[in-house]
Amino acid sequence: MSPIVARAALRATRAAAQQQTRQFSVMRTMRNVARSFEPHPFQRLPISNQTQAGDWSKLVKRSAGQALIYFPGFGLVLGWPLIAQSVLDGSMGSL
Repeated sequence: MSPIVARAALRATRAAAQQQTRQFSVMRTMRNVARSFEPHPFQRLPISNQTQAGDWSKLVKRSAGQALIYFPGFGLVLGWPLIAQSVLDGSMGSL
């Protein structure tokens, strides 16, 4: 590579690197830290009314319904080699 092309490439990479860097601002960082300590409006406790109680029966029903699908499916995924071994044991039709 010629020295002129090498120098142009070096200048182009330096210019691109300078454009990609952002100026560090202490004030912006301090403002963002202060904002992170403020509670979000949805995280604040309401003052005007009582909080709603948890619907535990709905949560238990949903978890039980998911467990009825999850655990047999999990057993099928992990147990298929054992099932295949018993089905494909080499006997042709005799039980």
